[in-house]
Amino acid sequence: MSLLVVPGSAVLTVQHLKSQFVPPETWLEAVGELGFAYLIFTTRPWPQGAEPGDVETLAAFTSDEDAMASAAHVVLPARSLRG
Repeated sequence: MSLLVVPGSAVLTVQHLKSQFVPPETWLEAVGELGFAYLIFTTRPWPQGAEPGDVETLAAFTSDEDAMASAAHVVLPARSLRG
């Protein structure tokens, strides 16, 4: 599993699956400062129409104790391209 972060986007690779996404700027800044991302893999779907960086939606999503207890939690170092 790896996470590549470049200006404006990120790529999560899990075995043979690659997912490129455009996270909110605040997420990119936080990962840039921390050097890692905290990922939660759950079977509970993210609320339809909710923005990934919305703090209220995130708080409601992660307050479901059953969903969080059955989820996989991963702290993943963020790589970047070196120029």
